[in-house]
Amino acid sequence: MNINDFVILPGSKTGTSVRLKPKTVRKLQLEKVQLETENEEMEKRLRQLKSNMRREKEERKASSAYHWKSGQARPMTTQAQVLSQRRDNNNKV
Repeated sequence: MNINDFVILPGSKTGTSVRLKPKTVRKLQLEKVQLETENEEMEKRLRQLKSNMRREKEERKASSAYHWKSGQARPMTTQAQVLSQRRDNNNKV
């Protein structure tokens, strides 16, 4: 008997030891290997995604052309000028 042929089921507080059939053992081992490979692939994709995001962030930081900077004076748009004049005229009245 091999100890790997047994599994403990959480049926009771102490657990119940059940002997698995050889077919079930092979099936579980194959599933374990498959899950491990899928896990490695997902971790690889996650590392690649993080790397791409880090690179894109550095590129955005380096370009800074589209970065909004507060506190800079700029000429008013025509609509803003009209609203400002209306407000001034209303205050005079």
